[in-house]
Amino acid sequence: MNKNFLMIFFVLIFFSFSVFSSEQALFKGKPVELLFYYSSGCPHCANLNEHLIKLEGIYAEKINIIRKNASDDFQEFISVQEKFGVPLNNQSSVPKVFIGDFYCIGDTPCIECLEPRILFELKQLQETDLNECNENDLNSESNDLNSVVSENTGSEVNLFQLIGLALVDAVNPCELAVLVILMAAILSRYPNQRKKALKAGIAFSSAIFLMYFIFGILIIVGFKTLLGVTQLNGTWFYYLLGGIALLLGLLNLKDAVWYGGGGFVMEVPQSWRPRMKAIIEGTTSTAGAFITGLIVSFFLTPCTSGPYFVAGGILSGLDLISAIPLLLIYLCFFISPMIAILAITYLGFMAIDDVSSWREKNIKKLHWIAGLLLLGLGLAMIFGLI
Repeated sequence: MNKNFLMIFFVLIFFSFSVFSSEQALFKGKPVELLFYYSSGCPHCANLNEHLIKLEGIYAEKINIIRKNASDDFQEFISVQEKFGVPLNNQSSVPKVFIGDFYCIGDTPCIECLEPRILFELKQLQETDLNECNENDLNSESNDLNSVVSENTGSEVNLFQLIGLALVDAVNPCELAVLVILMAAILSRYPNQRKKALKAGIAFSSAIFLMYFIFGILIIVGFKTLLGVTQLNGTWFYYLLGGIALLLGLLNLKDAVWYGGGGFVMEVPQSWRPRMKAIIEGTTSTAGAFITGLIVSFFLTPCTSGPYFVAGGILSGLDLISAIPLLLIYLCFFISPMIAILAITYLGFMAIDDVSSWREKNIKKLHWIAGLLLLGLGLAMIFGLI
């Protein structure tokens, strides 16, 4: 009886040792490498990084996660994606993780798929439903028509946010005021030459567009530099931008209820207005209108820079090449009231004096619109609704 017991005991010991040895052999050798591409200021990248830290704790020395900022060597980032066959329309998106011959895009898909893939690479025991997961990643952008890059592709930038901020800039009373002053100055000199006024207005608006495009690039690059130096967590940076939008919304609502209260308005400072008006009224030609637009853009910046800074901060989560088209979309909406005023006055639907009078009568309503839009966007950003 004792002999049989001892034999069974030794068989169990041998079997357990064999299983343990095979398990050790399975994980023997170099760790599985994961190549993680992220971008500073990207909240989805920060979310995925937190998950990767957990995986590092679970699998210890069995995995090696290499973290790279996509903007540090964008050409390498593109080369890696070409090697893995990432479609061109997905190549600007982060976060991305490459492991073995597999890749995933976005925080949610990677969080769902990475651990099974790690086990697959480590154990080679069974297939997981990776093809379906990868297919979902590749098609993630098409699932949200309002997104430029959807949540699954890791960027927080979407058209709702961008257009909302651009509309706040567009309804800013001081932007409307400068074009009204310009058109009034030109039409008073050339009352019967609408084409001349139209050309001057287009030149002026084009100059504003150009200067704001340059300002936008500087804002994006500035935020990228700031995030790189401070290593500020992407999620907290996004909350900070939401807080700025919230504050700007409240200040606009202050002007809607108590115009000029506190000694300031969310418009061109009162002390700057005489000088700005003198510059605009001195315009007599199309070329002069363009130069005037370049100069006046610096006067406009203080009263329109708030939403633009928020938009620039959001766009800084993308590489510059991807951010530029979105910046141009923003500016098209920003400049749209100027184009509308040009069309209305040129076609004779309203006299420029009537446009000026409408602005004065509705100035508080414009602040209401700007304030509520910014307030809504700020709250949505802080509470993670967008």
